[in-house]
Amino acid sequence: MKEKKDCKIVQDLLPNYIDKLTSKETNTYIEEHVNSCKDCKKILDAMQKDIQVQEKKLEKKKVEYIKKYNRRLKTLKISLLSIIVILVVLFVAFPGRNMVIIASLKDKAEISNQKSDNMYTKISHYSSTTSPLTFECYYKDDIVKVITTTSGLGATTTTEYRYPDQSRIFTDAPDGKTLTILDAPEDGYVSPIPTDLYYYNSITDLFSMSMKSKISTIELDGKECYVISNIFDNEESKLRWYVDKDTGLLLKVVQRGLAQEQYQSTYQATVIEYEYSFGTVTDEDMKEPDETEYTLIGNDEE
Repeated sequence: MKEKKDCKIVQDLLPNYIDKLTSKETNTYIEEHVNSCKDCKKILDAMQKDIQVQEKKLEKKKVEYIKKYNRRLKTLKISLLSIIVILVVLFVAFPGRNMVIIASLKDKAEISNQKSDNMYTKISHYSSTTSPLTFECYYKDDIVKVITTTSGLGATTTTEYRYPDQSRIFTDAPDGKTLTILDAPEDGYVSPIPTDLYYYNSITDLFSMSMKSKISTIELDGKECYVISNIFDNEESKLRWYVDKDTGLLLKVVQRGLAQEQYQSTYQATVIEYEYSFGTVTDEDMKEPDETEYTLIGNDEE
């Protein structure tokens, strides 16, 4: 009877014994009993075997989980690396290409500007809300002649001769002809080559400009051109510059902008076109009209 009672006690203690939660004295008691009791020995062996199987299964699951985790981590690393490489390539290649193009166009425009001692430029300004406006500029021997023509009602032509010491303005208007003589303005020189597109003074400025620019290629009036715009501009009001690939000269500017007219918002289109001619300006082109046909209305020299 005692043995049965001892078996019951030992069997109740076996789980804690296997988990090493029993005291040294209890361990001695259990081990002495198990060594003399075949039934309890079998139960202990079965429990230990079952635990070993469970541990192996658990270990296998851990290994499989770790392998799966490592595979996912490896895939994630490759994906992140690929994204980083793509971003780096885009970051370097995209502005890098634009930097080369813009710098090259600026150099070509400066070479063209060196020919401005004899040059003709025509600038035509069109808008969906205003009358056409045309500027014709002649450059020869440090003299600049600018003809400004407005169309529509009250069409007027103003021809200004800018000399080193004075400016002579001949105006042909519907109400008569006038001549105005002024001292030469300090900022009176008109650049023959539009340079707004190339305002940068350092590599940092050029890089910043290139990061913001979108550059594509088209053919305009038989000439290969770059179309340059700002990637941050609204598509409906984006400013586009059309630049001759060979000369770096600006050929056209197009912009659509939002206009407010009597509480109603509408989009208006603005187009500016440029024409150039080198070495074609003659003395006849720079000749002033007959002064006696004009009424003198101003002379700062008197």
